[in-house]
Amino acid sequence: MTNSSLARDIIPRNLRFGILENADRAWFGGDRLLSVVFDGFALMLPEGERFFIRSLRPYVAGIDDPDLQEAIRGFSAQEAFHTREHESYNNALRKLGYDVDTMEARSAKLLNADVTPMQRLMVTCAIEQVTFALSRFVLKRPALMDRAAPAYRRLWRWHALEEVEHSAVALRVLYAAPLGIPDWLRYVTRVVVLNVAVFKLVRVAIANMMTMLRADGGKVGWRTRLRLAWVLFGRPGFLYGLVVPYLAYLRPGYLGGGGASDAGLLAEGRRLLEQDPSPAGVHA
Repeated sequence: MTNSSLARDIIPRNLRFGILENADRAWFGGDRLLSVVFDGFALMLPEGERFFIRSLRPYVAGIDDPDLQEAIRGFSAQEAFHTREHESYNNALRKLGYDVDTMEARSAKLLNADVTPMQRLMVTCAIEQVTFALSRFVLKRPALMDRAAPAYRRLWRWHALEEVEHSAVALRVLYAAPLGIPDWLRYVTRVVVLNVAVFKLVRVAIANMMTMLRADGGKVGWRTRLRLAWVLFGRPGFLYGLVVPYLAYLRPGYLGGGGASDAGLLAEGRRLLEQDPSPAGVHA
């Protein structure tokens, strides 16, 4: 993908999904554990999306490429809509009786460390690669989301589509920003940050999942723990889906996903979203 196509692929969609009105502990086809896997990740998103927008802001004025400038605006608009809808999602979890404040505090502690603007940008690039990987996992398996309740299904397809659309923006900012460090150090730092970010994100997500499972049934037995491990690393293999994008990120000069490299996936994701009606009483 060339820079000339970057902004064109980013389409902010101001949609609403009615998660709060359709709150459900077992929205994933009645499967409580699979629902918890998605919910545990969702709890981190509002704090993360605000962090991403703040991280790119200091570098906008120093970027000369008008297409990248437009892409940053599209990225920020998409992330702002994501923040709004995932705040509603978290409020739905509160409505269901979960200790959302404690779980949100984990994300705040992770992302609000006293770091430099350059470190925040590196962290944003790393987390965007993780969300890109998970989003591709969802879009490549449409039958998986067919099992979900309508409001949740539509939200996750929308979120996954837009994450793939803007997945290259933070990396392009990293390459274009005047950071004052040599290219080799820029590469080494982004790779180190990716490894740290993956470890910490997975740890927080699993901690959230365990918090919710305990809230549902008290002690989490070994059968539940084994099934959670199988869901993450076996089938469907959510974390296994990180492997190929992780390896891609290790390449020097890696430019991110989306665009021509994921054109077919984006086209199918857009088709699925357009054909998926809004839940009753919810206006897009």
